[in-house]
Amino acid sequence: MKLLHYIFYISLIVLLSSAIGADSSNVFSVSKSYDNPKDSVWSEINFDSLSIINKMAYADTANFMHQKVYPCARCFLRPEVAQALEEANEIFKDKGYKIVIYDCYRPISIQHKMFRIVNNPEYVARPTKGSNHNRGAAVDLSLADENGNLLDMGGVFDDFSEISHYNAQGLSKEAKRNRKLLRTVMIRVGFSPYESEWWHFDYKQKRYPASGVVWECN
Repeated sequence: MKLLHYIFYISLIVLLSSAIGADSSNVFSVSKSYDNPKDSVWSEINFDSLSIINKMAYADTANFMHQKVYPCARCFLRPEVAQALEEANEIFKDKGYKIVIYDCYRPISIQHKMFRIVNNPEYVARPTKGSNHNRGAAVDLSLADENGNLLDMGGVFDDFSEISHYNAQGLSKEAKRNRKLLRTVMIRVGFSPYESEWWHFDYKQKRYPASGVVWECN
């Protein structure tokens, strides 16, 4: 399915119309700080249509905070970022793999909470600067086989230790191969890797403002 079939263009007009009775299930609920029209356009990843595995970690308690901090497991990105991710998805599918998504856009309020817990900018960006997650321009992901079995990456998502570094010591040949596969394809479609987290990729082709909007649940 083409990206346009599942993209949700969110404008100020739509937000106003939702206030008078329009269906708001596919739009953000907007914080008081919302004052930037450039911040009004987002795309939602349709997991089912794209055969992407939904493992949004912060919409569950199985994360390093042991808390559910997202209202539901929805993945929003900027349109260009979502398009690049779709391109990567097609490449991986042709190779017999499925993308597994752990995190996408992250409200700045959640960034504050994460930093209070971890307090290490190597793994969680300072809220004053913001992460590309806060801009809808980063994605945390891994790969699975056609049956949904996770590939061996030599470590797990959100393990804040040296084993999560891309070139960590002691990795098996299989883990090295899988990390290289993930990285090679993501770079090919326009993302940049992060050396301390094998799962984290930033979209570097365009700069976006940090955001505090929070999505509604269906």
